[in-house]
Amino acid sequence: MHGDLAKKQKIYRLKRRIRTPILTIVIFGIAILYFSPILYMFLTSFKTEYQAVSPKLFFKPTLVTLGNVLSDKNMFGYLRNSLFQVFFTTFFCLLLAIPASFALAFGKFRKKTTNEKIYVWFITTILLPPVAVIIPLYTWFQRFNLIQSPFGLLIAYIGFHVPIVVWMLHSFFSDVPLSIIEAAQIDGCSRFRQMTSIAIPLIRTGIVSAGLLVAVFVWNEFFLGFNLTGNSTATLPVYMARFREQQGMFVAQLSASSTIAVLPAVIFGWMTQKSLVKGLTLGAVKG
Repeated sequence: MHGDLAKKQKIYRLKRRIRTPILTIVIFGIAILYFSPILYMFLTSFKTEYQAVSPKLFFKPTLVTLGNVLSDKNMFGYLRNSLFQVFFTTFFCLLLAIPASFALAFGKFRKKTTNEKIYVWFITTILLPPVAVIIPLYTWFQRFNLIQSPFGLLIAYIGFHVPIVVWMLHSFFSDVPLSIIEAAQIDGCSRFRQMTSIAIPLIRTGIVSAGLLVAVFVWNEFFLGFNLTGNSTATLPVYMARFREQQGMFVAQLSASSTIAVLPAVIFGWMTQKSLVKGLTLGAVKG
C-alpha cells in the first residue's frame, strides 16, 4: 500500500515538473502574441516610409521619422490638451465621487431604498454608450460655443466618468465597518470629518485605483474628443487620426506618433502598477 502511495506521488511530481514549463511557455506565448502589435509599432517608428511599406525582419534603424514627428509643433498642442483633460477630469471625478459614494454607503434617507435606487442609477448610467447622446451633446456644444473651449470636453468627460468612480468607491466604502463610523459620530465628529479623517484613509488604495483608471480612460478616449472638439482643443488620439487623414497612409510617421502617445501611459502604469493591481484586487474581492 505504501508502495502504491509512493508511486502515485512520484507520478504526480513528474506531471507537475512537465506541466509547469509547458504552462510557462504557453503564457509567454500568449503574452508575446498580445504584445506583438505594440512591438511592431515601436519598431516601425524607427523605419523610413519605404522600409515601413515593405517590412523586413532586419533593417537599419533611423531617427528621421521620430524627428519629423517631434518637430511638428502642433503635436505638442494636442499633447497639452490631453494632459489637461486627464489631470482635471481625474481631479474633479474624485472630488465629486468620493462624497457621493460615501453618502450612498453611510447616508440615511427617509426611505431605506433611496440609497439603493441612486446607486442603481449610477450603475445604469455607466451602461449608456457615448454614441447614444452624441447628437444632443454636439447641439449643446455648438449652441454654447464649447467646441473651441477645453472646458466643454472636460464637462463631458466628468459626466461620463463620475459614475464609474462612484461604482468603484462604493464597494470600498461599504467594506468600512459601520461601527467605526458610528463611534466617530458618538464622539462628535461631523459627517465631513468622518469621511476625511476616517473613511478616506482606509480606502486610499481604492481611490488611487479609481483615479488611475479614469486617467487611462481619458488618455485613450477618441470618440468624444473627435466629435466635440476643434483644432485648438482636440486631444492626442484625435491628432493621430487627423494626421492619418490629412497626410495619407504614412505608416512610419503614424507609428512614431503612436509610440510617443503610448510612452507616457506605459511609464505611468509601470510606476503605479502595484497600487492599481492591489486596488482592483481588493475591489473584486469586496464585490
